[in-house]
Amino acid sequence: MARKHGPFATFSPWVLGGICLIVAFWIVALLIGFLWYPAIGGGNKPGGFLQLICGGLGIVDNSAYSAQPAPSPVVSSELAWTDATWKKIRSGDPRRGATVAASCTTCHGPQGISTADYIPNLAGLPQEVIYKELTDYRSGKRNYVVMNAVGAGLADQDMADVASYYSSCPRGSLVDGQNSGSSDESIGRLVTDGDPMRNVVACAACHGPEGRKTGAPPLVGQPVEYLSNQLVAFSQGTRTNDINRQMRLIAGRLTPEEVVGLTEYFRSKEPKTGDR
Repeated sequence: MARKHGPFATFSPWVLGGICLIVAFWIVALLIGFLWYPAIGGGNKPGGFLQLICGGLGIVDNSAYSAQPAPSPVVSSELAWTDATWKKIRSGDPRRGATVAASCTTCHGPQGISTADYIPNLAGLPQEVIYKELTDYRSGKRNYVVMNAVGAGLADQDMADVASYYSSCPRGSLVDGQNSGSSDESIGRLVTDGDPMRNVVACAACHGPEGRKTGAPPLVGQPVEYLSNQLVAFSQGTRTNDINRQMRLIAGRLTPEEVVGLTEYFRSKEPKTGDR
């Protein structure tokens, strides 16, 4: 038999009042959560009733985002190593290249030996290395205002001819006699073995221990300041024309002391016979 008196009676106004308050609370919460808050969220105009309910449930219409075009892929170099590219590089005429390179002598010297420590030596560099860098300068993928202007005035055949000319120049002795190289044994290990604990690949894996391997330029005999500037540029992301980001990843893990030691190491080495 139901109780008719007291605060816990079946039909007590306390019970009915409590139930009404709970129901009212949930109604207000649902209205706020599913209608009012989604309508003002993001500053957009209120949508339809169903859209507001879906927004309250976290179901968002992303059709506007999917309709937007995908961002263009980041391309490190516009040069593709196709058969046509190699054929063009090998078609270079060193005699014509000497004529085209006459305007380059102020910085790179008459036979590719630079006149300043921040300018690279071009004598004896592989044709493909010179051709790629000129292509990147022309396209702006490698940024240096002087060389960007030079590259803009060169056709593909001009670049092939210049590359052929400088590649044919003798490297000779590129050591200035003032730098005996780094005496730190860890630098030598970094060149030949790398540092697996830091995921630093050995320089010799791509550039060779004293010269080069296919696809990478020789570093021996290059000016200290030039090599240092390039390592810093790679580490800071201001030079980005390494196609697979390998130099940016490696240079970013080197300490300033290692950068100095590596540049001195390569500057102190004499190119070997046939080291091109």
